[in-house]
Amino acid sequence: MTTSVLQALATGLPCITTNHGAFNEQIVDGKNGFMVPEGDYMALAEKVLYCMDHPELWPGFGRFGRQQVRDRFDLNSLMDRQVQIYNNLLSK
Repeated sequence: MTTSVLQALATGLPCITTNHGAFNEQIVDGKNGFMVPEGDYMALAEKVLYCMDHPELWPGFGRFGRQQVRDRFDLNSLMDRQVQIYNNLLSK
């Protein structure tokens, strides 16, 4: 999980990332940013231009991103999930 993406989301910035690793947990394609295939520079350029051409989307992306960080990535939520993981492991 990258903190730079979480920080951007928390400040209301739309993010464009590759569909790699933890980005799938952080970015909801079309809701708080966009996902592009890894290594596809044309898709990346298209999404950057799309965001530049549609600034009216930014406030909605920002609200969704901030809410997502509050709901899923605050310290209490992360600790609760960690405890659930430990409990699941201990019950096996």
